[in-house]
Amino acid sequence: MEVIVSHSGGDFDALASLVAAKKIYPKAYKIIPQSLEKQVREFLSLYQDVFDFKDERHLDFDRVNKLVIVDTRLRSRIGKAETILDKKDLELHIYDHHPRTEHDLRADREISRQIGATVTILIDEIKKRKIKITPIEATVMSLGIYEDTGSLTFRTTTKEDIDALSFLISKGADLSIVSHYLNRELTEEELSILVRLIQ
Repeated sequence: MEVIVSHSGGDFDALASLVAAKKIYPKAYKIIPQSLEKQVREFLSLYQDVFDFKDERHLDFDRVNKLVIVDTRLRSRIGKAETILDKKDLELHIYDHHPRTEHDLRADREISRQIGATVTILIDEIKKRKIKITPIEATVMSLGIYEDTGSLTFRTTTKEDIDALSFLISKGADLSIVSHYLNRELTEEELSILVRLIQ
C-alpha cells in the first residue's frame, strides 16, 4: 500500500503538495494532516469531497510499503506515519523545499530544491510526465505557491515558481478562489486578541 503524508499544522503548500503527489502516485492514499491552518480548514469544508483525503486514524499503517512525504523531511511532523519509518521493507520518497537540517530523514528517492513552494517541485514532475490536472487541482496548487511565496514577493520565490503558476493558470486555476482564501482580514475577535497580546 502507498501513502502520501505531509506535516502537522498543514498549510496550503502542504495541501497542494498532497494533491500534486497523488497525480504522480495515483495508487496512493492521501492522508490529511490532523491539524490544519484555519484557511485550509475553511477551504476543505467546501472541497473535501473533491479531493478524497483519508484520515490517518482509519488506516492500517502496517500495510504501507511506500511512504511519500511532502513539504517536510522531519520525522516528528508526519503524524502516525512516523511509526513505520523503521520498517525494513519501506520505500521512502520525499519532496521538500526547506533548507536541510541534521535531523532530516534520508529517503530512497528525494527531490529537494530551495524554491518558493514544495508544490512547484511536484508540478515540474507533473509537466515532465504530461499528467493531466483539473481546474480545481490547478487552483489548490496555485494556493500553495501563492501562500508560500507571499504572492510571489518573498525572496525565496524563483522563476520556477512563476513558471509553475503560469502552467496552472493555463490549466484553469481560479484566481478568485486563491484571492478569497489568501487575502483575509482579521475578524473582530482575532483583532481583539491581537490588541490584548500587544498590550
